[in-house]
Amino acid sequence: MPKTNGAGSIYQRGNIWWVQVYVDGKPIIQSSKSTKKADAINLRNRLLAKKSRGDLSAGSANTILIDELLDDVLKSDIEETTRKVWKWVVEASIRPFFGRMKAARLSTDYMDDYRQQRLADGRSDATVNRELSILRTAFHNGRKRTPPKVLSVPYFPMVQETTIRKGFLTDQQYAALRDALPQELKALFVVAYITGIRKGELLAIVWSQVDFESRIITLERDETKGDEARTVPIIAGDMYDLLVAARAAAPDAKYVFNRAGEPIKDFRWSWDKACEAAGVPELHFHDLRRTGVRNMRRAGIPQVLRMKISGHKTDSMERRYSITDNEDMDIARDLMERRCSGIAAVSRKTTKPSDSPADEKKTG
Repeated sequence: MPKTNGAGSIYQRGNIWWVQVYVDGKPIIQSSKSTKKADAINLRNRLLAKKSRGDLSAGSANTILIDELLDDVLKSDIEETTRKVWKWVVEASIRPFFGRMKAARLSTDYMDDYRQQRLADGRSDATVNRELSILRTAFHNGRKRTPPKVLSVPYFPMVQETTIRKGFLTDQQYAALRDALPQELKALFVVAYITGIRKGELLAIVWSQVDFESRIITLERDETKGDEARTVPIIAGDMYDLLVAARAAAPDAKYVFNRAGEPIKDFRWSWDKACEAAGVPELHFHDLRRTGVRNMRRAGIPQVLRMKISGHKTDSMERRYSITDNEDMDIARDLMERRCSGIAAVSRKTTKPSDSPADEKKTG
């Protein structure tokens, strides 16, 4: 017969009080982490309450492996583009280190060890933060299940990020890089520079989404990171001209950005070579995204429209690209001086001769 022990039991190991509760004949054992018996009684009562609600599993929370939590988080309700990235990160880094560990054994010390290993591999604190955040989500999901697969979520140490990129492209550098890139990448580069659209979204665009007459590009819902359809304008000049040239160069191609009719997938070698020739060897393609947002802001485009074009869903994310540099300060200075000059001009026009102290003395 399985043990029921409906009231649970409390006992000491050394000076610490422990609690044991049976569910379906299997024990769940937890430490109160206290030398006070009253704390153990409170813990026992909480566990019995969970048991009565069906929120306490039959010992599985003490035996579940992190492997299973990772499997669950990859099957959870997340965007498909996010799922692909998380799966790659989980299989490459997180699962090899944590997978065979019992979830109940995960501690902050183990996560510190993981960080040190990743830093030794040449990864940044920012990268490790992103990886640990996936693991943290897996634990929170496990705790919310009925019955829970995780009884408690440990503290996840996140290090302040000092490597957030602030790179962007000036107008002069833009011209140099545009000319250095091979012809099949020019349109892709210019559209990214002007609109701030993500690389993955750009590469998925097909010609049926481009309307030259209305001068708009429609991004389909299932091809955007935010899972929302949106339209972006085709701007006269380089953007319009290079899109027309790309259409003429491969009239039978399905994808807008293509090499000899085939969709472009990887262009790192060509990109790095052109950046070197243009004098911007450290530039990342994603820097064009923050550059596009900054340029739209400088052009006076309202934030709500900037976000619709670039695809930012929250203003906090859009603000991350509001980089302030010396050129910004020059613009601000010019605008403020123009405003102050206007105030001074109005003041001179409204000042009357009788307002002067000398006139007051005469009239006195």
